[in-house]
Amino acid sequence: MNNKISIIIVNYNTRDLLRNCLKSIKENITVDYQVIVVDNDSHDNSVLQCLSLFEDERFILVKAGENLGFAKANNIGAGVATGGIFHFLNPDTEVDNTLNKDYEEVILNRDKLYVNPLINRDGSLENDKMPLPVLKDLFRWNLNRSKSRYWYKGASIIISKENFSLIGKWCEDYFLYAEDLDLFMCAWNKGLRIGMLHSHIYHLGGGSSSNQWSDLEREIMVQKSNRKFYERHFSKLQFLLVKIYFLFHNLLKRPSSVPFYLKAWRLSGK
Repeated sequence: MNNKISIIIVNYNTRDLLRNCLKSIKENITVDYQVIVVDNDSHDNSVLQCLSLFEDERFILVKAGENLGFAKANNIGAGVATGGIFHFLNPDTEVDNTLNKDYEEVILNRDKLYVNPLINRDGSLENDKMPLPVLKDLFRWNLNRSKSRYWYKGASIIISKENFSLIGKWCEDYFLYAEDLDLFMCAWNKGLRIGMLHSHIYHLGGGSSSNQWSDLEREIMVQKSNRKFYERHFSKLQFLLVKIYFLFHNLLKRPSSVPFYLKAWRLSGK
């Protein structure tokens, strides 16, 4: 059985974040691993800063030649990977040596889709469990949380090569946003369990999307990706009812955000 870990990182204009991520891997990971960086045609010298690291044969650079988006670039990385375990990791993260024990656990127990706790710059936990945005799961979340299906942010996802193929890889219908939600939806549909590991992944933020778009532009893209999610998995009625649910949720919890939310929702449909 192939126990090598293939760490797959999609990069697009992350400046020195990519270099710091790769250095943290080289300095801390001791299990058998390789790192595959798929660069989506960055023009900020983020790859040039890492050239000395790519002299190590365990570090592989794949130049996409254009910005293919997150999902397609991840699938390209998976196609190059020679490991039996895939770790999809964001470039704006850093790891420590406790990740080795997580890798050993995954090697022994390959039957789950795993995530890591994500720690923000201020030390707070970023990736709390979230209900799938499906009516039955949203209501179960409020009434009996243990019966609700859930998902996590996809900055660190670990899965065996076999299970990655089972769930259909990353859906390339998405350019950015909601592809992690879709991955978890597919995992649930195939009966794959979700596991939380122990090693903290430090999620520093400040990746490419934070530099490229305004808040409104980013929210419009999020809404467009959400529309694709419902088109793939549910009816238009489900989409409308869930949007109404979140509208009322925001009215109760964050009323000041509702005009912004509605504007992005309207513009995303154009």
